[in-house]
Amino acid sequence: MLLLLSFGFLIVLAVLLLSIWSTVRAYNVKHTIDPPEDASKGLTDKKDP
Repeated sequence: MLLLLSFGFLIVLAVLLLSIWSTVRAYNVKHTIDPPEDASKGLTDKKDP
């Protein structure tokens, strides 16, 4: 019984870590390809008074 509980806990932990890692990776890829527009707008505003 204890072995079954420990295996279930490990599986849940692995799934949780995998979902968090995939979310972070997707967020980083999205920002690398398409950076937030606020930063670029701020830079253009400073260049053109």
